[in-house]
Amino acid sequence: MVKLIASLLVLAVVAQQAYGDFKSLSKKDSKSFAPVQRNEGKKLKQNNDHGQDQIVKNDEYSGECKGSLEVPEIPKGWMDLKDGCLNGMRHQIQEEINASYQYLAMAAYFARDTVNRQGFAENFFKAAKEEREHGSKLVEYLSMRGQLTDSVSNLITVPTVAKQEWKDGAAALEDALELETKVTRSIRKLIQTCEGKPYNHYHLVDYLTGVYLEEQLHGQRELAGKLVTLKKMMSTHGELGEFLFDKSL
Repeated sequence: MVKLIASLLVLAVVAQQAYGDFKSLSKKDSKSFAPVQRNEGKKLKQNNDHGQDQIVKNDEYSGECKGSLEVPEIPKGWMDLKDGCLNGMRHQIQEEINASYQYLAMAAYFARDTVNRQGFAENFFKAAKEEREHGSKLVEYLSMRGQLTDSVSNLITVPTVAKQEWKDGAAALEDALELETKVTRSIRKLIQTCEGKPYNHYHLVDYLTGVYLEEQLHGQRELAGKLVTLKKMMSTHGELGEFLFDKSL
């Protein structure tokens, strides 16, 4: 038992001594790596005429640290999306953003406490998000084709929403259907431009046809069906029909 106690005391002394050595070494290292205090690029200069100290810039520290990284030259033959097709893509991105803002205006109107058509509001908020995602996907496609290395500042212009109120839900759905039809026509025009001579961008045309045009046509059909159903309910039940339709959205 005595030997055990003695061993523990020895270990405690050794541990305390090791901790003291480590603490002193840490203080020494921290001093060696302490940041150098500078006089902020200035020094005092004695003015012999008036006996006053003037602060002047120290030439040793007044220079700015500048660095540059030049863009390396690489072959540009793969960046073949240009001219009319590229301009059409930029125009389509703006069309998608315009539609997104218009849907946001519709959603904000029906979300008002004085209107309180939460079904319509949620439906239009969802439509605004989809249109915004469409624009983002087109931007990603341009990036994949190497077309966002410059002239990015004028890629999207924040649109002005002309119409911000609707007399009822049917009027809003009619405007939404016309808006989708406009976007669809713009996509078709873009497809015709990019598949014709001298461009013939097969990959882009297939992307627009298989993804965007497919979704646009289904969206138009869905809006047309909702509009017909709503008008039937309003013709027989009036505002109550709109209220019940809103609950089904």
